[in-house]
Amino acid sequence: MLMELLRPSEQYREQLMEYRSAFLHRKEQPYGGSSLQNYTDFHEWLNKVISQENGDNLPPNRVPATQFLSIGNGKLIGLINIRHRLTPELLMESGHIGYSIHPEERRKGYATEQLRLSLIEANKLGLSKVLITCDKENIASAKTIQKVGGVLENEVNSADGKEIVQRYWIEIG
Repeated sequence: MLMELLRPSEQYREQLMEYRSAFLHRKEQPYGGSSLQNYTDFHEWLNKVISQENGDNLPPNRVPATQFLSIGNGKLIGLINIRHRLTPELLMESGHIGYSIHPEERRKGYATEQLRLSLIEANKLGLSKVLITCDKENIASAKTIQKVGGVLENEVNSADGKEIVQRYWIEIG
């Protein structure tokens, strides 16, 4: 399947809200979704996404970021969020890129392609090296990061102390 990264738009409103519901139903968080789980109104979320990309009125713990939808054959497969820079907290735990794949589309190879495409976009944003993290228990995510060139730097305890976070760097520039 040919996949492309597109910016959020009204065209994908229904699919985005269904994506949100699928994650909430599974009691999971849609990583890379600009806090989509917290929004019941698509337009409020979209306004937040636009403001975050522009760097408008960001809370102290936020940085400018660009939101993408992974689309294949007109269908929303996943979400990708690329942070333009890192705070000390993001450097330790979250990194430059957050991503997720729709629960019904997992284990089909989409995450690797989605992440590969996001590295192209990150380079367009001026990033030459990106940090991507995952929970140590998320073996599928670790394998995905490694497939696109991720090199494990180290493992750290999450801020809440509940997980071990693996920190991978990828050279893209």
